[in-house]
Amino acid sequence: MRTSETGKPRRTAGTRAFTLLELIIVIALLGIVVGYIGPRLYTGISSSSMDKATREVLTVLQYARSTAVTRHKPYYVRFDIDNARIGVFPKPESSGETPDMLNEKALPRGVKLKGVKSPYQSEKLQGHMDILVTPEGVIEQGVIYLEGEFGKIYTLVVKPFSGMLTIHDHYVEIGYG
Repeated sequence: MRTSETGKPRRTAGTRAFTLLELIIVIALLGIVVGYIGPRLYTGISSSSMDKATREVLTVLQYARSTAVTRHKPYYVRFDIDNARIGVFPKPESSGETPDMLNEKALPRGVKLKGVKSPYQSEKLQGHMDILVTPEGVIEQGVIYLEGEFGKIYTLVVKPFSGMLTIHDHYVEIGYG
């Protein structure tokens, strides 16, 4: 290594390097950026599966409504809480008949049905619950609770008649009575 006129070592063109202070500053800035952006990306990933599940529920409700009106028959939308699945089936002709599911869908991975309730049935936290769709296209009112990763809960309120959803991105207690 060459020395300067003052006797201090002088860098040559081939030995350029970062000082320890420069490396510490860069690492600190990267830590701040990751600390700021990381949680937002993580939340975005978990809410995207909840948004997809919400769209699936709405799609099945609208399918049931259009099928009931087109075929002039009552249909049910089944919420299988234990298996995180939703599907549509025609109202059985007799009480002991096992329904054939139409348009059955599984909720996205990491999303489950936490519970379903309506003004005409008590709240279900396991098993399944069916919501009626009349031949005129009227959908029974109800509330669906979806639970995603990290305990995030969406409350979906089924509007009577239209079957559209009011969506809350948190738990909302809906009472009937």
